[in-house]
Amino acid sequence: MIFNQDEIYVIAEIGVNHNGSVALAKDLILKAKECGADAVKFQTFKADSLLSDQTEMAAYQKENTGSNQSQLELVKSLELSYEQTREIKQFCDEQNITFISTPFDSDSLKFLVEDLDVPFLKVSSADISNLPFLYELACTKKHVVLSTGTASLGDIEQALSVFAFVIDKGTGVRPSQQLFRESYSKLAIRQQLANQVSILHCVTQYPALFEQSNLNAIATLKNVFGLTTGYSDHTLDEYAAVISLSLGARIFEKHITLDKTMDGPDHAASMEPNEFKHYVEILHKTHLSLGDGIKFMLEQESDNYYLVRRSIVASKDIAKGEILTADNITTKRAGRVCLEPNKYWDVLGTTAKKIFKKNDFIEI
Repeated sequence: MIFNQDEIYVIAEIGVNHNGSVALAKDLILKAKECGADAVKFQTFKADSLLSDQTEMAAYQKENTGSNQSQLELVKSLELSYEQTREIKQFCDEQNITFISTPFDSDSLKFLVEDLDVPFLKVSSADISNLPFLYELACTKKHVVLSTGTASLGDIEQALSVFAFVIDKGTGVRPSQQLFRESYSKLAIRQQLANQVSILHCVTQYPALFEQSNLNAIATLKNVFGLTTGYSDHTLDEYAAVISLSLGARIFEKHITLDKTMDGPDHAASMEPNEFKHYVEILHKTHLSLGDGIKFMLEQESDNYYLVRRSIVASKDIAKGEILTADNITTKRAGRVCLEPNKYWDVLGTTAKKIFKKNDFIEI
């Protein structure tokens, strides 16, 4: 499994916030590294393979760019060549931060896997229903982090069934939805999916409203699919991520920018470096605070244990041979723990074997 369930993994989503500039991309990589991100993520695509010239920009893209150009024109302006992407990957290697990317077409997928040998691939929510492309992804045998924005449990199950099919049948059998379902129905195959796929809860809006984040879906995804689960966070602050962590998220993806006012579709919904640094720090502190879930006395409580726990003591002077009763014994905090209160009923009715002064610890 590529991700450790006992740790958190933070991906700084640069996406297209480089605005087509390698120099800006490198500045963002350096800032992400300084902020403590584990990886930076880009998008690798050929705009003409991704979009029709009839596709309008999303409402948030129009608002953030102040333009009414087609989405194809916008995306073309943000496209990095393979040579530029290779240069960026090399820079990441030099800075010792992991480079990953989301492919949006077959050629870009091949480039990322065969030329750059990325450690894992990120799949956009937009492709969760693109079964032919998911099949290509599954055939690479690379680990895939799958965003689930706009998706139902049925959509996710259908997507996972493609990966199950490749695990079950390999790449030499003609794929079909029927065979996908048959492979996914096998418990042993589903159990192997954890080595191939992780999933991210996501709300496909930029920015996403905190109040409509449906964060309980993270626990649902984790419980239903049994995969490493995370959160692709499009909200404007850290609150949703902190809650997500407590619900089981371990992978976090967040957009980073140098300046929210820069031209481009995603800058306004991104975090500037000082915000991103706080985001990473608060996630690690929160993760540390969660502990392992086992209820026991913590090291920091040990001194107070002896101050707050009660022991059975004499409530008055007791003569040797006197019967111990509710009138002459009680429980008090006494600075250390001797005979604990759970022995109270065992003590009642027994005979004092020595003299006890008031507040002496009772011994039997």
